[in-house]
Amino acid sequence: MADIHLRVMDRRVAPRYREPRPSDLVVGLETHLYTLFRRILGVVGRHRLRRLSICCHGIEAGVADQRRMVSRVGGGFGLSLGWEDLTLATAGSFQALRGKFAPGGMIDLYACAAADDSSTTGFTGNGRLLMREIAGHANALVRASDAVQVFRTTTMERSFLGFPLQPAHLGIDCGAWEGNVWIFPPSGAAPRLDSAPGRGER
Repeated sequence: MADIHLRVMDRRVAPRYREPRPSDLVVGLETHLYTLFRRILGVVGRHRLRRLSICCHGIEAGVADQRRMVSRVGGGFGLSLGWEDLTLATAGSFQALRGKFAPGGMIDLYACAAADDSSTTGFTGNGRLLMREIAGHANALVRASDAVQVFRTTTMERSFLGFPLQPAHLGIDCGAWEGNVWIFPPSGAAPRLDSAPGRGER
């Protein structure tokens, strides 16, 4: 059995990666999480996942810190993935992938502030807990950042008989990881900092 790398893109970020692969899965608001995981299992088949890369938006909210008397936009409130969003309430969906990862297999979550922890301010946004839950349910490593990610989109100008048309979207390049990138083990132990995360998908 071969170990495979599968990529998922939520079209609210972009319609595709800049260098698409036939196995890429694109989801949107109409896609339920159970449908997404069924599609992943269909692609994986009898193989094992070496890496599952998911590109989507992180859910951020206004956070007030009463002790420091400041307000900011904090992350860790979940991920905009499919119809239901990926939150503590839906993290159990990853149980469907349990046993499908190769030893050392990893889930990369390219999303803004996915691993941010805003819960210390009294709000519910605890991205670290969410990443730990996903890792435990999937029995795989989870890698995510606590900072806003910079995605690079590529477009091509088009025209017809001299009239400009809507530019063609050539896909997204995730570029280098931003901020602190954490790796969460499925055991529930403390995450470790990835000192050389490299670049994201493109």
